[in-house]
Amino acid sequence: MNMAVKLRKPRKKMTAEQKLAAKKKREAAKFRLAPKEIFTISGFKYIKSENKEFKFVTTHSSRTTELDGIYVHQNIIVIVEDTVSSSPNEHLAKKCVIFSLINEHPIEFIKCLCEQIPEFKEYISSNDFTEKDYIIRLAYFSMNKVGDEHKENANKHDVYIIERPLTNYFIALAKTLHQTTKYEIFKYLNIKYSDIGQNKGKSRNTSRSHSYEAFLLPEENSSYPTGYKVVTFYADPKSLLEKSYVLRKNGWLTPNLSYQRILDSKKIKNMRKYLSDKGRVYVNNIIATLPAETKFDDPATSNQLRQDQLDETKPVRVTLPDEFNIIGIIDGQHRIFSYHEGVDAHELQIKKLRSKQNLLVTGIIHQPNISDQDRVQFEARLFQEINSQQTKVKSSLTQEIELIVNPYSTVAIAKAVVSRLSKAGALKEKLEEHIFDTENKLKISSIVTYGLKPLVKRDGDDSLFHAWSNSEQKANLLLHKREALDAYIDFCTNEINLLLNAVKFNSLQYWRVNDDSKILTPTSVNGFLSALRLIIKNGRPRDVDTYRTQLEKISEFDFKIYKSSQWNQLGIKLFSQYF
Repeated sequence: MNMAVKLRKPRKKMTAEQKLAAKKKREAAKFRLAPKEIFTISGFKYIKSENKEFKFVTTHSSRTTELDGIYVHQNIIVIVEDTVSSSPNEHLAKKCVIFSLINEHPIEFIKCLCEQIPEFKEYISSNDFTEKDYIIRLAYFSMNKVGDEHKENANKHDVYIIERPLTNYFIALAKTLHQTTKYEIFKYLNIKYSDIGQNKGKSRNTSRSHSYEAFLLPEENSSYPTGYKVVTFYADPKSLLEKSYVLRKNGWLTPNLSYQRILDSKKIKNMRKYLSDKGRVYVNNIIATLPAETKFDDPATSNQLRQDQLDETKPVRVTLPDEFNIIGIIDGQHRIFSYHEGVDAHELQIKKLRSKQNLLVTGIIHQPNISDQDRVQFEARLFQEINSQQTKVKSSLTQEIELIVNPYSTVAIAKAVVSRLSKAGALKEKLEEHIFDTENKLKISSIVTYGLKPLVKRDGDDSLFHAWSNSEQKANLLLHKREALDAYIDFCTNEINLLLNAVKFNSLQYWRVNDDSKILTPTSVNGFLSALRLIIKNGRPRDVDTYRTQLEKISEFDFKIYKSSQWNQLGIKLFSQYF
């Protein structure tokens, strides 16, 4: 018996616009799930509140709103609002009204939640904390960039803004470190160690500290500057996980003064397998900085040692306060974080090791009253010294460290200029400053190395320093005066923007990354910067009107024939054709 075969209709091909719209829809849906993913993996309990109208009544006001998410951990309550709006500023401004009320009336807010959300009431009832013990934090996740003015207003209301790059950072961290990520969240939300759980309140134990048997190396033996002590001791991974900080580039802690790499998830997994299978400790040192508040006691008498008793090598007991962000990890972050609170097959074995004093730490204790910038510079130099012998050091890493340890160098000035260019002008939001930014952006390391370094150098008749007419500031820059450095960075940024703004003005329809015209690529940017050097050398006018006139037909130029290493040839061609 013959049966008719029903042919499937061919799928209608999507247009480019439809594909883009579908992609944006998928990205938006994924972003809306991100806060829940971050907090629940990190060990917070999720209390559903989305799509539930919530009425918050205080003595003097009444507001009705929705809460996108409530996350709790012991006595910590995090209220989350998220948005995928392309223009989040107005939405954030409206939310700041209710956020302000929450901060002004925290106890009343907790009572309202208990009255209107049964699951929240059940959680509160199951704990022995008083209403005053609870700490409330407000987090606003935005898929798109929030305006600086609105960020400042949110800060006034103690609202923590988490944009997409930082959201992706926390997701990557949570997938690698699981419940240990909560310590990073606590730090970001400005929650103190003494705020959490049983540490909260005068009646609880708030004066805890950790002591370690150590060996002291004074300045005379270590050759470190006066006031810096070096100690070596065995520490438990749990304390280090709680108290340490790592200045990870693309993280959130002092982002402009950070340089260490993001944790390698694969490496962490392999190290956890080693810990579980072998049960052995790592024998190489963790290098860290310790706070100036570190106390030294005589291990025999337990009496605190005076400064004049710390001038010779001897056994001591070092005591560190139980606080977040007091131990700066310079080398060994993977060794420490391989002990994280995981959910894998190795956790049962690693849990037994986490509280043992089995990690060998060499700690350099900062001198008293050191500034934050000096502290970071000192730590960056240590990191540089430790890693200088490695065969593969990325240029981007070299640039980041140079910006910190030697801000007056040509590399550092170039790096500072590219950072300014990413915030204002033709390249605003076009440069990749964060590896977790999912949008297409230009890599900056080659722009710094090949485009900006030759342009901002302080010699030659083709540099912006040569073109800078402020002779007093030029002299001060050579004397390493900070005000002059800022002035020169401003001058360089403005001069570059005059040219690039004119390029963008005359090619607006193509001014996007990955456009077929290739007018906006690292090679083309470097080509324009190279052309600017020739403009300076040959004394050509450098004003926006002249640039706009000369570059009127720039969109017709064939950028596609120039490869990544041909930026210099491109610059010569641009200069000869247009200037």
